[in-house]
Formats: sequence, structure tokens, C-alpha cells
Amino acid sequence: MLFDDDGFVGLPREGFELFSIPRRESRRRQILETIHPPLKLLGERLVRTLSRRLAHPLHAHLPQLNWPPGYQPFCTWLTLSFETQGYQEGPQLNLGVHADHLSVRLGWDTRPDLFGRFEFLCRFGGLDRELIELCQRYGLQVRVYASARWPQGSRLTFASATRIAASFDEVRRRGVWWEIGERFEIPEQIERVTQPEFAERITELFGALCPLYDRIAKR
Repeated sequence: MLFDDDGFVGLPREGFELFSIPRRESRRRQILETIHPPLKLLGERLVRTLSRRLAHPLHAHLPQLNWPPGYQPFCTWLTLSFETQGYQEGPQLNLGVHADHLSVRLGWDTRPDLFGRFEFLCRFGGLDRELIELCQRYGLQVRVYASARWPQGSRLTFASATRIAASFDEVRRRGVWWEIGERFEIPEQIERVTQPEFAERITELFGALCPLYDRIAKR
């Protein structure tokens, strides 16, 4: 093991079923009570380990999922960011937990202006070659998601390890979230993501993505 025992034993097996609870407030409460405690432990571990490799400290964020009543919680996440608040405006190291998959990624909300600068660097600044190299070395893909009605919430519309420019074309068509990382399908990989050792793969992936995050994050 890479770490001392700090209580993290993997993601809860029952957590992935909570996103289908019909009543919004019951769903939110169960997500916060069941999934967030292990995510908090994992976040503390990752901040300790990864901040040593960077010039600026990372901060861990968990959402409260308490947006206006029209919002239907369909996922939750752990975010690592240089920002102490307002991390949604820029790139983020993000562990997303959904009913049918878990994703370890460097991701963007595609609406802020900063994403346009990132697209420019990829299309015209040579950053696309670095993304392809990351994908090849660590078995990653670039993915784009569009919005969908609850209980789905988001819909994967693009995935590739090499077609970086095409991912931005897809964003312009309908994408609201862009990411580079690894996706773990549920229930196929439930045994893997619910084990303590899964933290090692998460740390390896975030460690690989940290130099890219450090380069493109606005601080």
C-alpha cells in the first residue's frame, strides 16, 4: 500500500444505487451520508500526497447538492483544486460518482471563458499532443458529456484517445462537460472501486494529470 491506514476502504457498494431514490431530498440526504464520508477521507489523503508535487497546495471540495428545487442530484464528486472557492470556473481534478460509472479525470465545465483559452492551446498551441501522450501512457480517454433529464443527468456523447480537436467540435454542438481521464463502469467494475487499493489507482491517475492541471489552471 502507498499510504498509512486512514480509514478509507473504497467507495460504498450501496452508494451507486442511491441516485435512483425517487424523492429529491431523501436522495440528497442519503448521498451526503453514505458517499461523502469516504470521499472526504480520500480527499484528505490525496491533498497530502499530491500537494507535495506542486508549487501550490490543493484543496478538497465536496458539493452540498442543495441547489434550487428544480435541480435533481444525479451524481456527486470530490474535487481537488488550487482554489479555496469558485473552483467551477476553471479546470479541476475531479472524481465523479454516478449511478452507472465512476470517473477519475481532469475536467472542465465548458461554459466559462477559461475553457476557450484551453481549447485554443490545444488546437493551436501544441497542447493536444501532450493530451494524446497522456492517453497513450496511462490508458486514458478524452470524453464529452451533454445534459440529459434525471435520472440520467448527463449523457456521454464523445470518447477518443487521439481526436482532441473533434472533442472541442462536440463541445460546440452540445457538450457541457469535457474531461480527460479513466472511466470505471458500474456494475462491471464494482469490485475494484469498492476496495481500499482503488486509492492507489486514483492517486496514480491524478498524479499523472497534475502537471497538466498545474499548467492550465489560473491562479
